[in-house]
Amino acid sequence: MSISAELKEKIVFLAQKYETKDFLEKDPSKFMHRYKSVRDQETVAFIAANMAFGQRVQILSHIEQILAQTNCPSQWVQKEGYRDFFTQGNNSFYRMYTHNDFIVFFDTLKSMLDNSDTIGNFICNRYSGGFLHETICSLFPENCALIPHSKTTAAKKVNMLLRWMVRDNSPVDLGLWNTWYKKENLLVPLDTHVMQEATKMGILQPSSSGKTKSATIKAAIELTNAMKEIFPTDPVKSDFALFGLGVDI
Repeated sequence: MSISAELKEKIVFLAQKYETKDFLEKDPSKFMHRYKSVRDQETVAFIAANMAFGQRVQILSHIEQILAQTNCPSQWVQKEGYRDFFTQGNNSFYRMYTHNDFIVFFDTLKSMLDNSDTIGNFICNRYSGGFLHETICSLFPENCALIPHSKTTAAKKVNMLLRWMVRDNSPVDLGLWNTWYKKENLLVPLDTHVMQEATKMGILQPSSSGKTKSATIKAAIELTNAMKEIFPTDPVKSDFALFGLGVDI
């Protein structure tokens, strides 16, 4: 589809409006900015991105509970400090995710940290093409509930992590992996809210019944391709605008 000049102008305006340091204040991306070492930044990004769903206040609160356990998150993971924190088995820690779910998640992060100088290099050495989120998801076992394994999912949280890790020259995103993965190949992090806003604006087409489509990988690719009309080399910059659409309209 072709996006109108008026809508393009609005999306550019909103992207510029929201991609600022002020955005960090109430966003999970703020946590990785606390740390100076790449290993800590990557570790915290994985934690924050994969807990980034639900009510914003609850997201930030539960991430903070984990980070309060240590001043050096990567070392905390390598020393298995998480086993002393997540001690309640199948009891919920955050929403549907149990203490055991987090242990499985952290076990994989520990393996990445133990076997490479950075998490990014660990992933880079195992990436052989295609969408990077698929490689990342494949590194976690099937019983890791925090990470999606369906081939049809939009994998919103992992693609948001990739926005943080790949996009450079941003007050929000760190761009730590931009030397080996191009931001033009990123996918827009797609969830139901973004689907609804994109459908309202006519960027995505509703289903034949008139309802908003599900947040699938197919829809994420469709939306990303549409955003390349506006940001050809950085389509995921539009993520800030799509956030803003729900706030400003």
